[in-house]
Amino acid sequence: MELEPDKFKFFFPLPVTLITTVDAKGVHNGAPYGCVMPILRPLNLIAMASALPRDTLKNIRETKEFVINVVGKPDFSKAMGCARNYPAEVNEMEKAQMETTPSKKVAPLRMKNALGWIEAVLEKEVTGDEYALVIGRVLLSEVNDRFWDGKNLLEDPLVMLAPNFKAMGEKYAGRKELAEFMPQLAHKL
Repeated sequence: MELEPDKFKFFFPLPVTLITTVDAKGVHNGAPYGCVMPILRPLNLIAMASALPRDTLKNIRETKEFVINVVGKPDFSKAMGCARNYPAEVNEMEKAQMETTPSKKVAPLRMKNALGWIEAVLEKEVTGDEYALVIGRVLLSEVNDRFWDGKNLLEDPLVMLAPNFKAMGEKYAGRKELAEFMPQLAHKL
């Protein structure tokens, strides 16, 4: 079946990540993002797309640093709890009761129970009328020892089908819970 050009999102899988940043005043921020991808392996570049305006984007512009936390089942609900619309001066990770840990190369905190972390600095930004593409230079990538047996990941990273979370929502978080975190999607769930 042929779809309208913008409907590819119904079958195109996106990773579930939590991007953590910190602003110039030291306020930490966490926000779920699915539009994240590596750029031309083996380059140490990663890209993310952000709508305008977003606190995450503002913080990356201010401090030039961010962490991409790869999400699995263990803390999926807490990561999604960061999607609520909090004021910029609120640390979403604290509100979601998420455990954090310091990063090794950048200032933003890591999500402690992420499957892995990608610490990056801003390399370049490409801005359109409604979006920004952020290209980051990866300084460090690390798999969480809790989810690594020395050869393989013990937990699969989550993927979603946007704009609804139906592909994984029934399995990891109920529709009611997702609607609570993201009221703008409630009518689509």
